[in-house]
Amino acid sequence: MKKLIRNGTIITASEYCRADLLIEDGKIACIGTNIGDEADVKIDAQDKLIFPGGIDAHVHMNVPCSDGSVSAGYDTETMAAAIGGTTTILDYVLQEYGKSMQESIDGASALAVNQAAVDYGFHVIVTNPDAQTIAEIEDLIPSGITSFKLFMANDLALDDQQLLKFMEELARLGGLACVHAENGAIIAYLQNKHRQKKQLEPYYHFQSRPLSSENEAINRAITLAKTADCAMLVAHVSNLEGVKIITGARASTPIYIESCPHYLVLDDEEYGQGEFTTAKYVISPPLRSKEEKEKLWVGIKNKAIDIISSDHNGFNYATHKQLGKEDYTRIPNGGPGIEQRFTLMYHALTERGIDLSRFVDLIATKPAKIFGLFPQKGTIAPGSDADLVIFDPELEWTITAKEQQQASDYTPYEGLRMKGGVAKVLLRGEVIVDAGKYVGKPGDGKFIARQTLRSQNGKV
Repeated sequence: MKKLIRNGTIITASEYCRADLLIEDGKIACIGTNIGDEADVKIDAQDKLIFPGGIDAHVHMNVPCSDGSVSAGYDTETMAAAIGGTTTILDYVLQEYGKSMQESIDGASALAVNQAAVDYGFHVIVTNPDAQTIAEIEDLIPSGITSFKLFMANDLALDDQQLLKFMEELARLGGLACVHAENGAIIAYLQNKHRQKKQLEPYYHFQSRPLSSENEAINRAITLAKTADCAMLVAHVSNLEGVKIITGARASTPIYIESCPHYLVLDDEEYGQGEFTTAKYVISPPLRSKEEKEKLWVGIKNKAIDIISSDHNGFNYATHKQLGKEDYTRIPNGGPGIEQRFTLMYHALTERGIDLSRFVDLIATKPAKIFGLFPQKGTIAPGSDADLVIFDPELEWTITAKEQQQASDYTPYEGLRMKGGVAKVLLRGEVIVDAGKYVGKPGDGKFIARQTLRSQNGKV
């Protein structure tokens, strides 16, 4: 069945154009002004913008908590992604203790294949970097799983020798290291000081993770990546000094920078001292000051920051966050955001007068390039998947948990006013969101095997 989208303004990472789109067999067949009327379905996009479907390269599904519960998963959260304008997600799958990386991926895949409303791929969070785990990389990369999460802090932290050994094997095979950069020793020291003083409210989560903790770890991660000659993405960078450290090291090693909407629109005032409700903002790294938030926008404007991901964790405040009621160190880290990322960043960038091609690059094109999805995903071009967002720039609405598809009982962005919103979403040519409502079905999403940077000649 052929579909024709008429009268819209197409926006890619490199250009704007007023044109029609012809879709055939799930692909973009033609872009032009006189395509004809032979389509079976016609969609009028008059006064609308047409973006490539968003790619959220950092989400967490079905995250286990200390009480045995898990966060929300593919069944609800991928519908939320679709409603928000995201058509592809990359899920960080935890290597379960006592299991191989492949076994953990198989578990996630068994859920996603029947539940995912959008296309998906996997990273692996490495918890046991022994010889057997490292040997698995050689099989996983050809299967399309080309990126691996390495923690430098929290319960999943690897030491420098483990990090270096894993990076060396990734470098040999062309994989990408995705690093959570915080100094675990600094954090543990400050947490112990707070515990001794009975300072256990969520406010002290912010106090226990200073900028120095993040930036020291960024420096060390760069040193390790250079030693191993390993391509690396530094996840969820929260401050401009960290951005500058990375950009200064890029000449000799491919290093990419991810940040998140919460660091660009929220700040540390959310950690009101003494109030447990601020557990909603326990994320790592934490929110920074208003001054740091404004500085971070420099990295958006000068194109140093490569991608914006949600770092979505579908926790509930009433259940999961209460696990740390007596001690902030037990509060599950993370918060929901998969549904709001696309429009939140559209609104934030346009408010600051930043070009919409930069928006597309941050939320779709550059993630596709870094993670080996381009040009199948992340752009609007003949031959690419017809993953499209038809967007109404005049729609005004307010973010509220009561109206979100995400399963969480809260949103960190409660009450923020938005201008611009999703009208329709197409996944491989099929309409899955119409008038802001999900109209697809679970299981529409497909696993997408990814290329390595090496297979793309390292070009992003």
